[in-house]
Amino acid sequence: MTKNTLSLADKKSIIIDFLQQCNNYSDGMLKKYEGQLAEEETKTSAPQKIHDWTVYRDFNNYAINELNGTELDDWFD
Repeated sequence: MTKNTLSLADKKSIIIDFLQQCNNYSDGMLKKYEGQLAEEETKTSAPQKIHDWTVYRDFNNYAINELNGTELDDWFD
């Protein structure tokens, strides 16, 4: 079995990049549902979807902040 060649910084960077891509997607979805909300006030699902995508993006941002620190380093052992 070969030893893992990625450094801790590289591992964290890969995950951070992925979470940032998820947030970019979230931003697009938020714009979509905000547009629907503006177009048609009766859309009942748009406010919930806006809430859901906002919470998802906030969670990813929190994880990115944790990964930028040392709190989760032991997860990579």
